[in-house]
Amino acid sequence: MSVEAAREPAVSPYVDATRMSENFLVDLHRKTGLKSITLAFVLGTGYGCTPSWGGESTLNDPKILNGVKAFKKLGGDVIVATGGAMGPYLEATCSSADQLAEAYKKALNIVESTHLDIDIGEWSLASINVDMMMNALKKLRSMMPSLTVSFTMMVQGDDYGITEILGVEILKRAVQNGVEVNIVNAMTMEFGSKRASWGDAVIAATESLHRQMKQIWPHKSDAELYTMIGITPMIGRNYNGKIFQVEHAKQLVNWAKQRKIGHLSFWSVGRDNGGCPGGGISPSCSSIAQNSYEFSKIFQQYSDTHIPDNFSTTKKPERTTKNHTHKQPPTTIKPRPKIDCSTGVQYIVHETYCDKYYWCFEGKPHLEQCPNHLVWDPKINSCNYAQNAQRNDCI
Repeated sequence: MSVEAAREPAVSPYVDATRMSENFLVDLHRKTGLKSITLAFVLGTGYGCTPSWGGESTLNDPKILNGVKAFKKLGGDVIVATGGAMGPYLEATCSSADQLAEAYKKALNIVESTHLDIDIGEWSLASINVDMMMNALKKLRSMMPSLTVSFTMMVQGDDYGITEILGVEILKRAVQNGVEVNIVNAMTMEFGSKRASWGDAVIAATESLHRQMKQIWPHKSDAELYTMIGITPMIGRNYNGKIFQVEHAKQLVNWAKQRKIGHLSFWSVGRDNGGCPGGGISPSCSSIAQNSYEFSKIFQQYSDTHIPDNFSTTKKPERTTKNHTHKQPPTTIKPRPKIDCSTGVQYIVHETYCDKYYWCFEGKPHLEQCPNHLVWDPKINSCNYAQNAQRNDCI
């Protein structure tokens, strides 16, 4: 198996930034293995084009930022989501493409993210200039060439796909404006279906989205379009009375593996517990009987990298930064010794790469990687600068 050639599917469930404690993300990672979260939602404020978390917390809110920084030190990644079900939306409060691009950039930079998710929920096109938004995205990508752009869109029906005006037409406008769309993320919740199984309905809605995308990007193959698709169900009880059960999550993950779906998410991590079985819709529980973080663990199976007992990998290009240079590894790496994960959660230094390490979780070794410029520090079981970690072999 070539680790460098392997494509790791993205799993990044939504987390309400305004409801999480400072230690929430680190605790989430240690309990579930989740490596990425989608931080929601960046909105405008009553003062206009000023990005904020949920329209109420400043971007530099220490409770949020400290939690994100600790999560990223463990190798975690963050997607920044704008929009959602309630405004004030940045896309409406900013009056020019330049203003909106700068607002997007501020929100991304403060959490060191390169993935912007635009959640088109209860938008009114009377108040939002779609072409201005597209121009802002073009300007943002010129400033951030590695930018990933995803659009999260409502599903109208399992036999229809995403809605026409707030879905298909906006994607067509992106194409017309020359905006590259990396992920089309279907909100597979609250839509109409006659199917008995909500798991079947979610999958059918995704197949309908695939057919819609084929009309928008006819030059792309079926396989390419599947890698552009994201799927985001609402776990537990939905407002339309449907219930996305634990078995539906397993069904979706298995189907996504077959289709090589590009992105999986769900709404939301804060609901991923059985604290209110049989109750009404709540932002803090799923309203069904379940174990804590049961959905997170199931979804994470889609992106878990289980390293076989014997493997080889090809050489990574030497990376030089102002902090340190990774020493050139040999072209062929010898198979590593068998890693014993029977004693529970533990972290093990990688035998070749300074910025990689193994994380034993649920009896299996998972290959992890530190963010840019950092190496694994076994003294503190976290990523750190090479000098601070006193890893002279990595300087």
